[in-house]
Amino acid sequence: MELDGWNVVLWLHLLAMAFFIGGQLFLGIAVVPVFRSQGGSEGPAHDWMVPIARRFGWASLIALGLALVTGAAMASHQDLWQETAMNIKLGLVVVAIVLVCLHIFVTKGTNRLLQTLILLDSLAIVLVATAL
Repeated sequence: MELDGWNVVLWLHLLAMAFFIGGQLFLGIAVVPVFRSQGGSEGPAHDWMVPIARRFGWASLIALGLALVTGAAMASHQDLWQETAMNIKLGLVVVAIVLVCLHIFVTKGTNRLLQTLILLDSLAIVLVATAL
């Protein structure tokens, strides 16, 4: 494999998405169930869960921003803007951005339905991306 600038852009794009989706899976499968089992907002886990969730929330926004920039650059370079899969992926990305903003800024990370929808939407983005 030749490591040129576009391979670096692709690597950054995949790394950003891996962080975004991997973090959601880790929080949803490992951290949140432990948090709830220790009393949730009313228990001792609250002291460590809130800072972890906030840090991940901001880091995931940065990762999402990096994925947007690198994805747009690659789509332009490969002239993919007219592809059906790209348009579906862009629609799902817009949905993800809206859901993430609602989750962070409106519900302050407390809405399980939004958490689930963000994860499902993110997985759908990856699925559609495999067609590009």
